[in-house]
Amino acid sequence: MKLLLVDDHPLVRAGVVAALQSLGAPELILEASDGVAAMDCLAQHPDVDAVLMDLRMAGMAGMALLEQLKRHYPLLPSLVLSSSEDPADVRRVLKAGARGYCPKSASPATLLAALTLVLGGEIYVPPLMAMAPEAGPAESNLSGLTPRQREVLQELCNSKSNKEIARELGMEEKTVKGHVSAIFKALGVVHRLQAVEAARAAGMVSQALSY
Repeated sequence: MKLLLVDDHPLVRAGVVAALQSLGAPELILEASDGVAAMDCLAQHPDVDAVLMDLRMAGMAGMALLEQLKRHYPLLPSLVLSSSEDPADVRRVLKAGARGYCPKSASPATLLAALTLVLGGEIYVPPLMAMAPEAGPAESNLSGLTPRQREVLQELCNSKSNKEIARELGMEEKTVKGHVSAIFKALGVVHRLQAVEAARAAGMVSQALSY
């Protein structure tokens, strides 16, 4: 696994590298100090598996970098690692295309778990999002979902991963991913927690689950 770490503080980069390597992953960590350097690095290393990036940086900051990644590397997953624990920042980066958000206050094990989830095609949402009120999902309408999509949504409410849902419903994992994307689009949400909240608001489940 090859990871690109983008942060404008050398000490922070050193700490993240040490933390990840102490847990045995990833095999190679490239470093960049801002978005411009990150894009240059990606041009030289097209085999990078994921980008781990700060949100607020000198030079090209996180949001601008997310826009560039979405435009030039739409299939490359990115995980934001930020000191901000504002749920609004979480929602903002997920809408911009990030596959996850991990606060810098998280443990190395949590960071590695989030990175593993993102590399597996999932979206990582920190527990702090479970405590944040959100507008939108509660107003979403489930009537536009197909019966199969409703089954998938129910499994999301049961905290099942895409792989587990595929096994439970007897379908390919890539088909599940397609259903999940369609569910997000229909409900106007960007991650699983919001989808679960929408299902709860519509009476599909009695209690929202956190991820």
